[in-house]
Amino acid sequence: MGTLWEFKSNKDGRRHSNVGLVAVWEVAGDQMSEGLKPEDVSARELLGKWTYRVTKEFPNGLIPIYWFVEATGASIFTRTNFPSQFDHSHGQRARDDFLTQFTWPMETKSGDFLNWLMLPVQDKLWRPGQAGKGGFIQEATGWKPAILQPFVYLQSLLEITLK
Repeated sequence: MGTLWEFKSNKDGRRHSNVGLVAVWEVAGDQMSEGLKPEDVSARELLGKWTYRVTKEFPNGLIPIYWFVEATGASIFTRTNFPSQFDHSHGQRARDDFLTQFTWPMETKSGDFLNWLMLPVQDKLWRPGQAGKGGFIQEATGWKPAILQPFVYLQSLLEITLK
């Protein structure tokens, strides 16, 4: 298990200790894989269908990436907006995020405050037994975004699959 964190709820002051935190990404339109199985449709097939959809919705080729913080521990499982991420709908910082709900996480052992840019980015896979929402993108291309990357340029992403 990776680094563990502790923080309190801003609502009721409840302390959450020994919590794992990970940065979770969602590319616009990647939810199309929900309810499907890798045994029934390949990552490349889904990538083709996804490409067709997002090309129509984002003709400039800049596909938005949305970020969340997933907190998992004995006392908590939550997914909230990532602090300081770009808000695609308003063109500014998202207003409701992890820090509106909780205090700034501190590393359990050292007491050091979390550097958000150092959180691990979740791997999303698309293979038998691991059908992560949107996992077809990482599976077909080998790509996952850098933390807080606000967009992926579709043409660059597709060129990866040609190699």
